[in-house]
Amino acid sequence: MSIQPGVGYTFASSSLGTNLNIEQAWTDISQGRKYQQFECEVVKEPDGEGDYNHFLKTYKGVVNYTWSQFPFNPDGVNGNAFFTFEKQARITDWAVYENGKRTAGTATDGPQFEWFAGDGKIELPAGASGKSVVVTISKIDWWDKEGWLSSYRTIDAEKPFVSVFDAADANINAILSQQGNTAWVGPVLYENSGAFTYGPPYPVWIGYTVKKIAQLDWNDTTNSWDVTQYHVGPIDLPIQNFMWPTTFEPAGEAPTPSLYETYLGDEFDNCLNYAWFESMWAYPGYTMNPSAWWYDVVDA
Repeated sequence: MSIQPGVGYTFASSSLGTNLNIEQAWTDISQGRKYQQFECEVVKEPDGEGDYNHFLKTYKGVVNYTWSQFPFNPDGVNGNAFFTFEKQARITDWAVYENGKRTAGTATDGPQFEWFAGDGKIELPAGASGKSVVVTISKIDWWDKEGWLSSYRTIDAEKPFVSVFDAADANINAILSQQGNTAWVGPVLYENSGAFTYGPPYPVWIGYTVKKIAQLDWNDTTNSWDVTQYHVGPIDLPIQNFMWPTTFEPAGEAPTPSLYETYLGDEFDNCLNYAWFESMWAYPGYTMNPSAWWYDVVDA
């Protein structure tokens, strides 16, 4: 009689007795293959001409991220500056992918539903030596309060988003370039009738963070894609908010934040990394999925 000690373990008997053996794991056939959050897999399908097409699939996952009111003015009450919240969202689809490459699935329940796009897939480019594709998750610390950029923005930058890019894409350096924390300078702390007010803060640096979820590399020997998985979920994607040291005025009227309004008026063209930020709004040759790739799990 064999005794099952647990998934991944077996007993091995010898003249010295019975030992626990973990080298020949018993398969948990009751549950099938276990996938981790954001795990990437390449599947292939016959192309009808004697060859195969290759497709990327990504498992749904949860991301913990920082949300702030940057770049908008603090409320000016009792010294409260830009509000920052820790939130959690479930990513259910790719937000950025090559034009015409994504296929939505039809699964509404079951294990297939736990893949992006309801068991959807993204067609990978034809294999060639040196070809690579990267899967990233990113967050820009930008709150489009008034919808200024809604007519031409590529993604909802308030939320973390997953992208699939050809590693040779012209924008890849910007996509993979950490922009550090959100920063603003110029605050002075004033006392008015017993209350404290900040004025005038204005932004100088737009925060952006990115993590590479996976990279796919074409293998000439096997004529297939090798998957290197860098992160599985839940994924933490924090952006810190940095304010320069404040000075203190013991009395007097808080000034009108004219510098802030100037930056607000020109949509922050004078931010130190605005050229990078502007380049993140447009990805030539890629489709943007602006609203169907996430939902909040925790909305603090």
